[in-house]
Amino acid sequence: MTTRNPSTSTPLRIVWVVISLAFVVLSVRVAFGATPKIVTDFSNSIALSLAFGGLVLLTHYLGLLSLGQGALVGVGAYAALHAVNDFGVPVVWMPLAGLLAGTLVGAIVAIPSLRLPKAYLALLTLSLAVAYPIILKQVDGNLPVLLHGEFVAPSWTGIAENDEHIWELFLVTIYASAALFLVQGLLRGPIGRAFIASRDEPEAARAFGVPVYRLRLYGVALSGGMAGLAGGLLMIPTGFNDFTHYPEELSIKMFALAMAFGGSRLISSVPAALILIFLPVWLIDRNWVVEYGWVGLFKSEGFIYAALLLATAYLTRGKGFMHLSERRKRRNIEKSVTANRGASLVADQLMALENRLNQIEGFVGEPPDISSRQEPTD
Repeated sequence: MTTRNPSTSTPLRIVWVVISLAFVVLSVRVAFGATPKIVTDFSNSIALSLAFGGLVLLTHYLGLLSLGQGALVGVGAYAALHAVNDFGVPVVWMPLAGLLAGTLVGAIVAIPSLRLPKAYLALLTLSLAVAYPIILKQVDGNLPVLLHGEFVAPSWTGIAENDEHIWELFLVTIYASAALFLVQGLLRGPIGRAFIASRDEPEAARAFGVPVYRLRLYGVALSGGMAGLAGGLLMIPTGFNDFTHYPEELSIKMFALAMAFGGSRLISSVPAALILIFLPVWLIDRNWVVEYGWVGLFKSEGFIYAALLLATAYLTRGKGFMHLSERRKRRNIEKSVTANRGASLVADQLMALENRLNQIEGFVGEPPDISSRQEPTD
């Protein structure tokens, strides 16, 4: 008797479809009803969800730590912008330049660090986060570099020319949704299981022929590519690049949010990206960031991130708050599997008992053969 996995049951799929449709409806409502500033911030959040997805891949699938994801986002933004300005790449395809650049830099960082203990990847990426703004300032100078291109919506969309922010939101959403869907499908297959095996039991994985080093190298390169694609997508609503966009604090904030909201599903990166973009806006609107003293400390952005990271470490043992719901789901699955096994055992015993009773009834109900005992009479 086969047991059905409740995590892939029809009601749960319906719930995910409803959530996806609700997010689409929310995006359309924001695109056509909110101010251009809110739409731009929403576009930036969706773009950065890819970078958070790369961090979720590293931390929750490979067990690696990266403190330089913000720098890889900047690498992707630099590559996308100069692909248009210097090489004439169409603006619609410029995020792919960020994808290639982020993948290349991620692989370059991973090659030496993965041959050493896991902490060296965190140290090397932290060094990259500190050095990248300085390097970008030397390359592009103190002034922002503008993108030599415009995003004009096609006529079939019905979007007015002065509402280009709506078309930019749609472009970012299409790129990010396709990338998250493809990577999530990759992680749900044998590659995702190999990632988890290399995280939990690397020696056993090597014994079974799994190339752990090469697998981790591919994972870090894929994470860097997702961050680079996010940087390329940021150029769509922003339209310029500046070294002040990628301080080392950005990478630390992204690491804290990825640890807090990470899980087995990359969709968990969306709330982390929303918090990263809209939390400073929310604090500034309430003038919390200008207060001093103990009140200002508790209302500061840095304290909120520090408290979130400490809460993640103490309450979830560093596995993220999404892990709590996933652990509860696994317990329910185990209970249902145990109940199904018990029910199947009882059913098998009842079937055996019924077969035995049928045999006994057939034996008792069969008339005795006495013809052989009767003697023939004249």
